[in-house]
Amino acid sequence: MFLKIFSRSLVARSTASAVVLVSVLVAVPMVVLIQSDVRNTRAELAIRAEMATRIVLDDVTNALWDLDPEEALTALSPLRSIDSFAEAVILGTHGERFAIYRKPGSPVLADAAANPAATAAATAAAVPLTRQDRTGGSRTIGTLLVRLDTGPTDAAIRHHVLVLGGIGAVTLLLVVLGVIWATRGVTLPIAGMTRAMADLAAGDVTVTVPVRHRDDEIGRMAKALDTFRQNAIDLHIAKERAEQAVASKAKFMAAASHDLRQPAQSLLMLTAMLRATAPNPKVAESARKIEQVVMTLKQLLDELLEVSRLDAGGVTANIAVHEVADLFDALDSQYGPVARNKGLAFWVPQYRAPVLTDRVLLLRLLGNLIDNAIRYTASGQVQVACLESGASLIVEVRDTGIGIPEDRLDAIWEEFHQIGNPERNRDNGIGLGLSIVRRLAGVLDHPVKVRSTPGKGSVFSVTLPLAPVEQALEPALEPALEPALEPAREPLRRAEGPIVPAPAPAPAPAAVPVAAPVAVAGLATLADAPAKSGEIAILVIDDDQFVLSAVSMFLNTAGHRVVGASSVAQGLRAVEGGDFRPDAVIADYHLSATENGLDFIGTLWQRLGLRIPAVLISGRLDGAVTARAAEMGVIVAAKPIMPDRLSALVEQMTAARPAAVSVSGGAGIAAPHKTPTI
Repeated sequence: MFLKIFSRSLVARSTASAVVLVSVLVAVPMVVLIQSDVRNTRAELAIRAEMATRIVLDDVTNALWDLDPEEALTALSPLRSIDSFAEAVILGTHGERFAIYRKPGSPVLADAAANPAATAAATAAAVPLTRQDRTGGSRTIGTLLVRLDTGPTDAAIRHHVLVLGGIGAVTLLLVVLGVIWATRGVTLPIAGMTRAMADLAAGDVTVTVPVRHRDDEIGRMAKALDTFRQNAIDLHIAKERAEQAVASKAKFMAAASHDLRQPAQSLLMLTAMLRATAPNPKVAESARKIEQVVMTLKQLLDELLEVSRLDAGGVTANIAVHEVADLFDALDSQYGPVARNKGLAFWVPQYRAPVLTDRVLLLRLLGNLIDNAIRYTASGQVQVACLESGASLIVEVRDTGIGIPEDRLDAIWEEFHQIGNPERNRDNGIGLGLSIVRRLAGVLDHPVKVRSTPGKGSVFSVTLPLAPVEQALEPALEPALEPALEPAREPLRRAEGPIVPAPAPAPAPAAVPVAAPVAVAGLATLADAPAKSGEIAILVIDDDQFVLSAVSMFLNTAGHRVVGASSVAQGLRAVEGGDFRPDAVIADYHLSATENGLDFIGTLWQRLGLRIPAVLISGRLDGAVTARAAEMGVIVAAKPIMPDRLSALVEQMTAARPAAVSVSGGAGIAAPHKTPTI
């Protein structure tokens, strides 16, 4: 516990360090001084005892020689004037006691065995007693033992020790209190600033920085932290404004998607009609060039709007189990002919494995990477490969193209970033392709990596999670909207300089029919009705007059009978008279603030008593709309739809045109037939 406290508290560590230091500084000198004092005192007493023996040595020797104890005691009496004198003992040659003299009032020290403590508290000096015999030689006749009492000295020393110890303890306490006060004066502001920094790191910019008024180092640190807090506030405000600006821009672009696609749709239809009905080759060539310009505009518009939708959070992944072999077949169908027309070898693996992904978004992601590889590979091959790694499947798009310098591998994911295209040649894209790939990878949670060697080619890899065995056995539901997997109609042109692969914009989602549920009795379908001869009648409804006029004129030019309506009421009136009975419906989704194309199609089916084929087109489709269209069996297409795709769609929808079939009861919209796939 103490270690935990020391590890977490600077005050505890500083106080403990100060206590240890001061204790050592006080205790060591004190011990040294006391020991020195004791030694000096003992030495002084020993010297004094020895000097005392010298005073009475001759008289004591004579008394012992004469064997006169009284004379010996008289000879020893001068010793009582010596401080600390305790007793004197005259011993014979064999250690026998001849005489003992004690100072009045002093303790008995002669019997060491009976009084060891008193003996320990005494200092003795022993001097041999010698006398010349008749022959003139020196003869030891006994020993004089003088003992001095050290008790008073020891008491004085103990008193001094207690005084010094008390002074040291008080000093130590004062030092500890001073250290605590000093360290808390340092640590408390630091702790407060630490909490403030933690709150700032957590995003709380309302914290108050303590001790900003101090002029010392801590005060300067606090002022710096307060400046950092103010910068964090400014940065937070700037970040919120930037996020609001980005969100507003993304929402605006996403909301404006429908309005921006409307004129592009009109231009596509009008230029296609103009090219088809041109009176001479010059007009036809002009119409073709206009169509190319419109196609470029469409591609740029698609990329910009797709980036805006991804930034605005308008794209969510519908993760399900999909067979990767089906994805590879779809990619081969779209990009194989394009690569081979350019003289490139193109392969996709013959590999089967269930993966957890969104089919639509993954096809768009891989399609952009493959289009990159084809666009910037002059010769050689483009290959899709895959390999398993644990619970993941790594799909790689390999090419033998121009490659990417190592110092630009991170920059290629940025918007509008291109290498070697200072003239901004639009044939090479606008530099949003890999930015879209990065955003799609984030939505799907499929990491994307790249490695490249300039002049030899690049490898882009996408990591997909493999489906668990129990999920792989369950069939995956197909999405209501799939990307257009059609070959490019314009030949790919080589860039004049080396360019970072920036794919052409992902094609707008094509009119791909959704899976239809099982039919329910109550409403006839196309499969139940007999075919009829004659022209194809098509009802077109769109609130934009330019789009309505352009689509109607295009279909009229193609030989169809077209009736246009700009509102739900106008569309219903067109079929209620009985003169016009449509074989197919092409409806825009956004018809007014309260009306939409799906509601109109449902109402029209009820009025006719027949489920005629229908196409829903719009420049802004969300998941709820496509899901409802899937339930109704309505084909979904995104604006702007290509003229030839619209023609093919109409042709396949009306391959078997039905006659009128009466309703046999039931209300509401029954489940639809399966519409044809193109």
